Amino acid sequence: ELLASNPLQDNQDEVSLPLYRMSVSAGTPLPTDEDIEEEIDLNSFLVKHPNSTFFARVIGDAENFDGIRDGDVLVIDTYQKPDDGKLILVQMNKNLTIRRYRMFDDQEYIQTPNGQYLPINSSFFDTLDYVGRITFIIHTL
Repeated sequence: ELLASNPLQDNQDEVSLPLYRMSVSAGTPLPTDEDIEEEIDLNSFLVKHPNSTFFARVIGDAENFDGIRDGDVLVIDTYQKPDDGKLILVQMNKNLTIRRYRMFDDQEYIQTPNGQYLPINSSFFDTLDYVGRITFIIHTL
């Protein structure tokens, strides 16, 4: 489920929220204005390349990368190139799926959730297209 093709295009207003410099305890004390370290605009914090970033909601519990669960929202940057060990979104045999990009001995692989390494140039895939790098995972507790 794609949520937006350009999150900044729909609402050009920046919304800055305070980031408090205090530690967080499970008690009842509330932070005060004196405790504000800085204000953070979540758009600029999560989206480095607005024209090439989109959101997608995870459907299903099959993915087991980094605790990704059903309903999580992925921030995907199509401008960033894949880096070894990073999560990527690929279109594999006409389906969007999450994989980990791996590089060994100058060969590119994608790693499946169960730990298999599949060569990117393999004839195993009808099609395999890199969509973008997953830069953030937003998940509800």
